[in-house]
Amino acid sequence: EEVTKAIAFFDIVGLQEVLPKQLADLYSSLPWMSIYSETRFGNGAGEACPILWQTKHFDLLHSETRWLSESWSDTASIGWDATMPRIASIVSLHHKATGAIIRVINSHWSHVGEEARKASSSLIRSWSLKGEADVVLVLGDFNAEPESEEIEFLLSSNLKDSYEIAKTRCRKKFGTYTGFKPEGFAGPRIDYILVDGAQVSWTCADEYIKHGFYISDHLPVHAFISLKRQ
Repeated sequence: EEVTKAIAFFDIVGLQEVLPKQLADLYSSLPWMSIYSETRFGNGAGEACPILWQTKHFDLLHSETRWLSESWSDTASIGWDATMPRIASIVSLHHKATGAIIRVINSHWSHVGEEARKASSSLIRSWSLKGEADVVLVLGDFNAEPESEEIEFLLSSNLKDSYEIAKTRCRKKFGTYTGFKPEGFAGPRIDYILVDGAQVSWTCADEYIKHGFYISDHLPVHAFISLKRQ
């Protein structure tokens, strides 16, 4: 319920580590939003990286899931030194108000495999080329800090980190991985909203606390961006 409240009115949302029953709750609680989701095993079981959007603002043009592996089109394939399948959910959306086409990639990288994260960075970088899209958004938990080789490589393309380019940031610095207990510890920043083709006016990591705990072990990151054609 608290996660639903936190995301209910954002235009586009990317989630990670979503289990089937949690996804069912999202479907029932957010009837005004459309959802694209596929699980890491491709059979409805296991975790997913859903993308959600406001149905009244966007039309879906295309959707697909790719696996973060050498054979990225093979369902449930495991890449490099990862210990489980990792995926990228990809949608192309038509923004009704401006006519802009937005390509959204939402992913969750390996928490143990450094080689897998570096290779995932290369895959996401190639998939994030704008092509016919006006704006590209790359969202996700990458299990890598900004100074890491994999993030620096990803940002050596046209993608920009909303944390760095936002005109205003809610705090001078913020981390995103905290654990569930709000003990005042600012964890590393490993969750990102990356942008190509749009300006960012604001970004923040939100602290939602219920019954003495964060509603997630990562702080939700949001950004306000312009979808005007460049």
